[in-house]
Amino acid sequence: MKKDKFESASKIETANCADAQGKVAAASPKVYARGSKTKVAMWGVGVASFALVVGLVACAPPATTGKIEAAPSPNAAAKHATPEADEFGVVTAESWKDIYPNEYASYMDNASNSPDSGKKNYLETYPALNTMYKGYAFALGYDQAAGHLYTLESVKETPRTQQKEQLANCITCKTPQFTALVNSEGDGVYAEKFNDMIGQFDEPVSCYNCHENDPKSNTVASKFFFDSLGADADSIPKDAQVCGQCHNEYYFNGQTKVPANPYSGREQMTPDAILAYYDSMGFADWKYPGTDTPMIKVQHPEFETNYGGGGSYMTNLGYTCADCHMGKATAEDGTVYVNHKWTSPLENEDLLANDCSKCHSDLKAEVAEIQAHQEERVQAISKKIEQLANTMTDQVAAGTLAGDKLAQCQKLHRNAQFYWDFVMVENGDGAHNSKLSDETLDKSEKAVDEALALLA
Repeated sequence: MKKDKFESASKIETANCADAQGKVAAASPKVYARGSKTKVAMWGVGVASFALVVGLVACAPPATTGKIEAAPSPNAAAKHATPEADEFGVVTAESWKDIYPNEYASYMDNASNSPDSGKKNYLETYPALNTMYKGYAFALGYDQAAGHLYTLESVKETPRTQQKEQLANCITCKTPQFTALVNSEGDGVYAEKFNDMIGQFDEPVSCYNCHENDPKSNTVASKFFFDSLGADADSIPKDAQVCGQCHNEYYFNGQTKVPANPYSGREQMTPDAILAYYDSMGFADWKYPGTDTPMIKVQHPEFETNYGGGGSYMTNLGYTCADCHMGKATAEDGTVYVNHKWTSPLENEDLLANDCSKCHSDLKAEVAEIQAHQEERVQAISKKIEQLANTMTDQVAAGTLAGDKLAQCQKLHRNAQFYWDFVMVENGDGAHNSKLSDETLDKSEKAVDEALALLA
């Protein structure tokens, strides 16, 4: 398995945010106007919605589904004024610690998911990526992400920002202080130089990202994402939306460098519709060296995998990200609070025993089987895509691949890698929506096989 089991076993792109050279439209870029009061999102947790076994129809979500709120400790909330904000207008996590001691302590428990806790180098785990991402900054470095407490550290230290000049939009979702700066100064902040700005910030992802400065409510602070939900925003639980603000597929507008989503509403959140959206824009993240294939780099589409199209099985039952990755906890003094250590549900023994066990005799084994199946397919198809890229490059250099045949192979190369990447970078490893993951890998494999046959 390529994921650890701390934050939804997640590769949530704390260091692996979109390459800040961005998703740039090659033609007719769309400008997304936003007000100056936008706020960027909570990283949340990988959305857990296991599409696993027949019989789950009988399940009912817990009473807190879609309604998990920060339960103040006995000495909290009404008895205390909101702490003073920092220079950016952010009340830091530490400032809340005396008012919400249990939430703060569990938040700080995320320190265990550190960069030194055995993270994988994906360029080694998936050797084909060295070929597949050639010409793009992800080929410089692509490590398994550390937890939310390390978002700033990770984005500063990735080779993608150290070895290549990036824009400040790569700081999106790394610190609430950047969010607040955008709020006060406007979207022009996104187009500033990364290295000119990153040193200003010292607060990693924290309370403000999900709650702004009001821990008693959840806020979808990232307005470009909220707008992309359209009318569906009324039917999707806020617990899912606040996580989805950063756990989504996005690109950077070619002119403004502002983040945007390639869809409007749930029906357009499918891999097919997203690819069609990019195709309609004449959009590419980069041109593949040696073949000029216009490539797409998918980000981390947990939200789309769970809520796009018809939705995943568990989200259709009413379960949200927070139900599976946070949930309630009880302190030694009997206080019930929301656990802010983001973990895989497989690490939550209380959840497994008291909720999951109603439908699953051995959820860990079921998930392991799903993830092993996907891992095998992801590895196998990556080797085919690597073969395709190398074969195309060799034939173009030899002058035997050109014209209409080259254009056909470029389209198949683009499609195959897009569908593959959509599955590989999604943090559930198939467990969030195994049916969609398999169908998407089928489309990747069909495209790469067709291209290889053309080149034979």
